[in-house]
Amino acid sequence: MKSAITASMKNITKRSSWLLSLLFAASMLFSSDALAQRGRQDDEEKLKKPLISQEEYNKLLMWYVDGKYENILYKCIRYTQDEKTKKLPLPYIYMAQAHMGIHLSDDHELREKHEADKNKALKESLKYAAKYRKKDKELEYYNDFTEYFDILWTQTSNAAETEMDNEKYTKAKSYYKYLTTIDPEDPGSMLMYAAVFQRLKSRKEAEETYEKARNLIIEFGGRGLREVQTELLHSAIIYNVEMLANIDRPAALELLALGQDIFRGEPEFEAVRRSIGG
Repeated sequence: MKSAITASMKNITKRSSWLLSLLFAASMLFSSDALAQRGRQDDEEKLKKPLISQEEYNKLLMWYVDGKYENILYKCIRYTQDEKTKKLPLPYIYMAQAHMGIHLSDDHELREKHEADKNKALKESLKYAAKYRKKDKELEYYNDFTEYFDILWTQTSNAAETEMDNEKYTKAKSYYKYLTTIDPEDPGSMLMYAAVFQRLKSRKEAEETYEKARNLIIEFGGRGLREVQTELLHSAIIYNVEMLANIDRPAALELLALGQDIFRGEPEFEAVRRSIGG
């Protein structure tokens, strides 16, 4: 009886040891599984972590509000040169805004340093806005910066108009080229870009660009344009109609017809229409 009990106890001990070993192995397996899963989650979090944090973007915004434009330039130039961040669109638009801030600044030393009086800061703003546009192909952030783009359109149109009045057509061309790069669907910029080619007697380029401008007006009319773009289209049609009236009257009349639905009844447009008998 005693030996039977002893044998039974040995069997229980062996079974308990086996169960403990099994439980230990299972716990190690689950532990390894949990660690592996956690490792994968950590890797996913690292992948999801933005290359430039929201805090860093907030700092750029505060610098812009405070007029610390050079701080933005120094910081963002690093982003645009770093392999990890150079494809992100936002550093370029912040640089574009900073250069516009300098262009409009009344800080004499800052303006002189960046040659703002020679429109160098404006050109830099255009350059970085164009780079931004190439990075933001889906226009994910475009609507967040419409106030800046309105200012850019106004300042650039004024600068280009001055060059046109002074018959510096090559200089004017660079301004309109930037605008058509930033917004290829802006008919006013495209029309003035065509006008520059016409003035420079670049016939092929003029014909191609006029065609693009006409197609934009036909397809969209004045729909979807911001106020500054509508104003530019108005002045562009008038400028081109007056220029083409004596060298290509059918083209001038076609532009008038295209502008009718948008500017019918507007005094300056109607005056030009009457002056060429359209």
